[in-house]
Amino acid sequence: VAALEAPFGALADRIGHSRVLALGAAVFALTILGFGSTTNYWMLFADYMLWAIAAACRSGADQALLFASFKQGGMEGRFSKVIGRGFAISISAGMAGVIIGGVLAAQTSLAFTVQVSFAGPALATFVALAMVEPHVEHERPHYLENLRRGFTFAWRTPQVRYTVLLGSTIMMAAFAPVVLVQPFLIEHDVATGLFGVFQAPLRLAAVVAAITAHRVAARTGAPAMFAVACLGMVLAFGGLSAVDRVGVFALFAVPAIIQGFTRPTIDTYINEHTPSETRATVLSVSSLVLSLQVAFFEPVIGFITDDVSIRAAFAFVAVYFLVVMPPLYLFWRRAYVPVPGHAPEVGAESI
Repeated sequence: VAALEAPFGALADRIGHSRVLALGAAVFALTILGFGSTTNYWMLFADYMLWAIAAACRSGADQALLFASFKQGGMEGRFSKVIGRGFAISISAGMAGVIIGGVLAAQTSLAFTVQVSFAGPALATFVALAMVEPHVEHERPHYLENLRRGFTFAWRTPQVRYTVLLGSTIMMAAFAPVVLVQPFLIEHDVATGLFGVFQAPLRLAAVVAAITAHRVAARTGAPAMFAVACLGMVLAFGGLSAVDRVGVFALFAVPAIIQGFTRPTIDTYINEHTPSETRATVLSVSSLVLSLQVAFFEPVIGFITDDVSIRAAFAFVAVYFLVVMPPLYLFWRRAYVPVPGHAPEVGAESI
């Protein structure tokens, strides 16, 4: 995924965001069909490679298309609200899919449940093709040149560079529960049938946070929101490492809430500071940085959990963020520039 993020973002800027979204949805439909039919490791490996392509196609292209559409209509201010709602719908859909899929699998079979799930992305393919690309007058450089410009803009524009670095680190902290929630519940002898009961409130908290993120950001400002997010992550994982009781599971809600609040704010800020001709590429660079960090982070905390203890893994996460987040926040705060209500349509020199 990390290797494909930026190239597919540049492709979306070159041939159109809706076309790349449609390609990603179609590939994902094939991926799900493959998961429902796989019989050996190599088929499974091929499915995961297809999944990487599908994920890279979507990364950045969806937000770039949405922001450009709002910009064309002079309604950029709605982007943060709508992207927050979209994130909330995504979380809710995942939660509903787990519940419905479990019931369907119990009544039929796991393979059948996976196979029929291809209908969603198959439908999304046609939805993407039906989208109308906003007309934006700008030069369409060669693909490789567009890719180079996207990387150059992301690196040479301090507002974007430090937002990508800090934002990806905050979002990476939200990935820690993906690895650690189930080992925590197993460690405390929670019945497998109750795993969903424990995790559902986390997703609901993230949904509420995502829906209200634009209002909170408008009242507190992005600097205060990010400062609280960094502090909250360190305190939450520090608490999980310090107390060995099942009740501290409630602290997992902190990363979920922070993810819901900060994701729409990060996406909005990057979109507002990025020119339209490289928007999908720059957004994909952000996903690239997150993917690279997760590729290091998740295996490390997995090894620590297996070879030392889960509390040691929590302690590692807390210390890691205590070391990394403060300097990144200070660099980001120094480069932070509030947006007066419109995104630039030229190079980094205009910012």
